[in-house]
Amino acid sequence: MRRLADLPCHDRPVRLQVEVRRFFCANADCRRRIFAERLPAVAAVHARTTVRLAQAHCTIGLALGGEAGARLAARLAMPTSADTLLRRIRRAPLPRHPTVRVLGVDDWAWRKGRSYGTILCDLERGRPIDLLPDREAATLTAWLKDHPGVEVISRDRAGAYAQGAREGAPQAKQVADRWHLLKNIREMLESVLGRCRDRLKAAARAAAAIVTTRSDSETVIPVAAPSTNPEAPPTSPARRESVRRAGRERRRERYDEVMTLKRQGRSDRDIAGQLHMSRNTVQRYRRATEFPERCEGRKRPSRLDPYGEEVRRRWEGGCRNAAQISREMTTEGYPVSYCMVRQCVKGYREAEGDRPPPAKPPSPRRASWLLLGGAWEVTAEDQRFAEVLCQQDEEIRQTAELAKELAGMIRREREAALEGWLVRAGADGMSSELRGFAAALRQDQAAVEAAMQEPWSNGPVEGCINRLKTIKRQMYGRASFDLLRRRVLHSA
Repeated sequence: MRRLADLPCHDRPVRLQVEVRRFFCANADCRRRIFAERLPAVAAVHARTTVRLAQAHCTIGLALGGEAGARLAARLAMPTSADTLLRRIRRAPLPRHPTVRVLGVDDWAWRKGRSYGTILCDLERGRPIDLLPDREAATLTAWLKDHPGVEVISRDRAGAYAQGAREGAPQAKQVADRWHLLKNIREMLESVLGRCRDRLKAAARAAAAIVTTRSDSETVIPVAAPSTNPEAPPTSPARRESVRRAGRERRRERYDEVMTLKRQGRSDRDIAGQLHMSRNTVQRYRRATEFPERCEGRKRPSRLDPYGEEVRRRWEGGCRNAAQISREMTTEGYPVSYCMVRQCVKGYREAEGDRPPPAKPPSPRRASWLLLGGAWEVTAEDQRFAEVLCQQDEEIRQTAELAKELAGMIRREREAALEGWLVRAGADGMSSELRGFAAALRQDQAAVEAAMQEPWSNGPVEGCINRLKTIKRQMYGRASFDLLRRRVLHSA
C-alpha cells in the first residue's frame, strides 16, 4: 500500500491509498530481489505526494517563496513545509530559451555597494534568460562563448561588460544604453556646478534682483544682464504673492489642457501620461464644473501667540535682535525659546522690508536639470535663474550648451555628429569635467554612435531588474543565488 497526498477536494485534504503489485526476482545474481510496481503518471519513486500536488507546491513556491508559500498552501488545504517548497523549486527544470540574437546586459545589487550580479535579457522577447553571480568580464565572456549566436549587445558604459562582450562575442555589435548616457551627461554637468557653488549663489542673487512685472492677464518675465547696482528686490510678501499667482496660472493652464484633451475623447490614463500628471488630478479636473481654486491655508497656532504683543513691544522699542529679545523674556519668566522668537521677528522684518531673506540657489542637481531642460515643473524663478547663470558664467554656458546638444543627439532630436562634438568638447578652454567626459566617450565611441542609430536600449532590462528586486525582497534578501536565479527565470 502506498499512501499519497493529493490535491484537496472541497477544501479538504485528500490522501490516496494505492494498492500496487510487488514483484520478486528469481535471478540470484540480481541486486534488487523485491520491487514494487511503478506509477510514473501518478507519483515519483518513493514520493509521498502525487505528481500534480508536487507541481502545485512548486508553483506556489515559485510565486511566494518558502514561508509565505507554506502559509498559503495551508490555507488551500495543501499543507507542506517551507523547506519542502524550496526543494520543489530547486528540483524544477529551468526554462529553455531559443537562441538569443539581441542581448541586454546590466548589473543588479545583491548587497548595494558591496556585491553585484549580472542579469541577461532577451530584448526581442523582453524577458530574462539568465543570472550571473558577479559582474566580472570573465564571467560574461564564458557565458557568451557557451551561447553563440548573439548579434547585438546592449549594455551600460561599464568597462567590464565592454571587455567581456568584446572577448566573448567579437562579432556582436555593442550598443551603449541611452538612459545611462543621459544620466552620465547630467552627472557631468552636476559635477561642474558643484564646483561652482559661489557662482550659483551669485546668479541666484542677480535673478532675485530682476523685477517681475505682471499684468492681470499674463506674466511678463524680463531677463536682463546683471548690473553692478541692481534694483532692490521686492519684499517677501510681494514675492510670495507673485509665486502664488504664478502657480495658479500654471494650474489653470494644466486644467485647460486636460479639458481640451478630454473633449478630443482621450482617456484619463492617456491624459495623465501625456501631461505627466496624476490620474487622480486629471479626474478631479474633469469632474469640476469650473477651474477648482485652492482654499486659503489657515495660520497654524503657535505657543508664542499669547506673548506676541510682548515681542512686538520690544521690537517697536528698538530691539531688533531676536536672541536679545529671547534672553530678556526668558529672564522675566516667559516660556519662550529662541526659535519661536526668531520666527516671529522674521515676520516683522519681512513685513517692514528691513532685511529681505537671502536668495537661495537651487542645488547643483536641480540646476543641472534646469540647464538641460529635463525638469517638468519649472517656475518662472527657475527659468530666470538658468538664464542669468548662463549670462554671467561663460564656462557654465558652454558646458550646458554642449551637454544639451549631446542629449539631443541621443534623444534623436537632431542629427548625430559625435566626432565633431568630441572635438569641440575636448578643446582647450572647456571645463575639466567636460574634457574628461569627452575622453571617456571617445574610448567607447563605436557603442555610443550605435546608441544613436540602433533602436535597442536597456529599458526592458531595467524592468526585469525591478522584478528581481521584488522577488529578492520577498525572501528578505536571504535566499542563495541558485534559488533566486530559478525564481527569477520562472517568473518570466
